[in-house]
Amino acid sequence: MENQNESTSVRVLCRKLVIIKEGLQWLIGSPFLPQFTIVSTFKCIHSLSSNPLSPDFSKESDDMRTLVPKGFEVIGALIVGRSSNSEQIASETIEVSKKLRKFLYDDNDGGDLENRGLIGAAVEESNGDVRFFLSRSGNLDRIECVGSVVYEDQPEKYIWERGCLLRCELPIKLPLYYPANSPKGNIRAPTRALM
Repeated sequence: MENQNESTSVRVLCRKLVIIKEGLQWLIGSPFLPQFTIVSTFKCIHSLSSNPLSPDFSKESDDMRTLVPKGFEVIGALIVGRSSNSEQIASETIEVSKKLRKFLYDDNDGGDLENRGLIGAAVEESNGDVRFFLSRSGNLDRIECVGSVVYEDQPEKYIWERGCLLRCELPIKLPLYYPANSPKGNIRAPTRALM
């Protein structure tokens, strides 16, 4: 039972979810971090109509390819300012994020695209709380409410400990010139400066 609770948690690494006004926000994660870890959010820029759940997927995917760095991806969506039925709204946000993922990653991921877990979130109008829902396989018929949401106090430390970093050491050979008649003491000073 404990493992199931852990697997139904969402970890938020953003300092604070910036919820300014009504609209759709994309949730950004990384396959290198644990599943359902939100690293950042991006506001949906292009909508087809006054309905925030109708983005222009072609334009939005072009912008997202530019804005989202390599190694990060859209893992869900959050909607602000809709009806009070959070579960229905979360289902719609999961569907919208699934469509955007098809535009963004269809050529790269192949069959794996349909089986990705997605997050749908809705802000409750009454109290401003964010409710998260999960679809483990992208299936809209099987949406579950998130048991716990962990807001990380030190997101930099979390990413540093679990993220993928590249460490590179390049040996540099510098010529050291000194006069042949110089005593050994004169050689030590430049070598100490290099180390």
